[in-house]
Amino acid sequence: MAKKLEEPQERGDFFKSLGTLFAGFVANRVEEAVTSLGPKLLRPPGALDELEFLTKCTRCDKCMRACPENAILKAGPSAGLGLKTPYLDPRSIPCFLCTTLPCIAECDDEALVWPRLVRADGTVLEGPKAVRMGTARVKPSLCATWGDLDREPRACRVCVDRCPYPEEAIRIAEPREGEAVGHPVVEADVCTGCGLCVFACPAEPAAIVVEPRRG
Repeated sequence: MAKKLEEPQERGDFFKSLGTLFAGFVANRVEEAVTSLGPKLLRPPGALDELEFLTKCTRCDKCMRACPENAILKAGPSAGLGLKTPYLDPRSIPCFLCTTLPCIAECDDEALVWPRLVRADGTVLEGPKAVRMGTARVKPSLCATWGDLDREPRACRVCVDRCPYPEEAIRIAEPREGEAVGHPVVEADVCTGCGLCVFACPAEPAAIVVEPRRG
């Protein structure tokens, strides 16, 4: 038999649920406030969500020293609460997705953890292919495959050729009706955010950028 709303247990459950919702709302607002105090940085492979990352990272620099490509940089004063935390600037040096991800192995603070991803179809990915630092985004106004008043569109697939997972994370789509060449298309569910495409892009400024993972 269904309980009545005015019964004590039901009323208690209601206020408990309300409190949980309120706590979640406050936590989200706090996270937004903290993470918005500085620029959105591209974190190394395996980084926790930003607020937890900022809490756990002790700025020990071990991940930076472990990177064989010297791709991990130290954030300056403009990073706000992220001062001295590790980040990447793929236009300068991208992440090369080392097989063993030594930056993670050196992180004793567990601010970087071994990547493990379960896809919608149940497939489990681990290691470099499960990395999700961010998502590449193409800028049509700068990409050579789109023309403008000053230039004719031309075929270019540098971003695809430099991608560690070509034709999976990024591909060149078939030309649409009336177009001479196809354009690069990023598959957000596969893109690791390594930035190799950004580093290789011949356009200046780069016609492709990596938007850091949100949350």
